[in-house]
Amino acid sequence: MHILRIAASLAVLATALPIQRAYAAEDPLPTQSYEGISFVTGGVGLEEREQISRIGRDYNLKLMFAERGGDYLGNVKVVVAKPAGKTVLEATADGPILLARLPQGTYRITVSADGKDQVRTAQVPAHGQGSMIFRW
Repeated sequence: MHILRIAASLAVLATALPIQRAYAAEDPLPTQSYEGISFVTGGVGLEEREQISRIGRDYNLKLMFAERGGDYLGNVKVVVAKPAGKTVLEATADGPILLARLPQGTYRITVSADGKDQVRTAQVPAHGQGSMIFRW
């Protein structure tokens, strides 16, 4: 009887392990695209920040959003444009980080949160990563 209970417990455990493994390998943050520009947004929670850290080197622009007190911000509208005004990326950052893969060059970055806009100029490198932190 005791051996049957152990065998039954092992059978239940064996079927639960693949489910646990699938849960632990949480869905990766989705790569999105706008006019051929790949980007990822997220960074809510430890797992997403770890994912952003792992994939970050594949993107040459990193934008981060926070309140002046340090709390992270999400739901930030982002527009990246060429100096002449052509929009190359328009997105809403779901979390405090947006990664983008852009051609090397100079861009005007406009971000909006809580009804307040910020505009900056960014130099995006061909290799490596440019980064900016926006605070409200």
